[in-house]
Amino acid sequence: MLNRITNAMLVNRSLRHINDNAARMHKTQQQISSGKMINIASDDPIGATQSMSLTGGIKKIDQYRRNIEDGVSVMENTSSILSQIEEILLQIKGVASNASSEVTTSAERSAFAFQVDQMLRELVQLANSKFQGKFVLGGTETLSGTKPNSAPFNIQMSGSKIASVIQNPDGLDGEIKRLVGEGKSITININGDDVFQPNGLQGKNDIFDTIIKLRENLFANDGDSIRVKVNEIDSEFNQVVSQNTLLGAKVNRLDLVRNQLDDLKLIQKDQLSSVQDTDIAEAIMRLKTQEVTFNATLSTSSRILSSSLLDYI
Repeated sequence: MLNRITNAMLVNRSLRHINDNAARMHKTQQQISSGKMINIASDDPIGATQSMSLTGGIKKIDQYRRNIEDGVSVMENTSSILSQIEEILLQIKGVASNASSEVTTSAERSAFAFQVDQMLRELVQLANSKFQGKFVLGGTETLSGTKPNSAPFNIQMSGSKIASVIQNPDGLDGEIKRLVGEGKSITININGDDVFQPNGLQGKNDIFDTIIKLRENLFANDGDSIRVKVNEIDSEFNQVVSQNTLLGAKVNRLDLVRNQLDDLKLIQKDQLSSVQDTDIAEAIMRLKTQEVTFNATLSTSSRILSSSLLDYI
């Protein structure tokens, strides 16, 4: 039994073909104008998933890079402070060496003592330096608080002179880290106690204690003790240099990681481009073919739908 094809069926079928061809043309035009093959997930579900994954990966890389830039900035600032500390220690060593001479007079040593006292105060200020509102050498106790002795290093006075320098009672040994990759982090701070008091208050290589005692030896005109302090300051200078060298190694490591992230980002951007970017030449050729098909559909439909019963009488 033959099914009768009504005029309404012809009209609906023709409209469906016309709309389908028009939709394909519109999609291709959108791909050309946007430069993207995938504008909505239904354009290519698998490609859309890959695109979102690659885009998320690139955003993570950008965040890791920002973390590295921040970490390098903090470490370069810290290195600058340590370099200033090294310079002051060299000056103090020079003063001690000059004062250790047997021909140096008591008056000259007293003058040297005042000079050392001023450099001691400068060292304390450097030890309590801040960067972006945080103590550089304060460990995780980086913010100045309202508690007593909240700075990394706090002076105890005896009259007009610094008698001792004590640490923040909450400690200086916390690590500040930056995430620089998947499961990869690096410590960006140097502990203040490793720089100034590696063996605790008034322990071996306590820089502040050594300089305070040197000042008192100068006031006391004690040549032998001054000569001992020259060697101690030399050792403590090396301990600061060691921490500064460690910072330099960390900066170099971050530079290496940054280069690796740049390479990975370039690879992922190439992959993302291959998934979602439009091949303009191919798309234009496809659009031309779709236009021919669309026009042929219009022409054929107009011929079929223009016929009526009178055409057959």
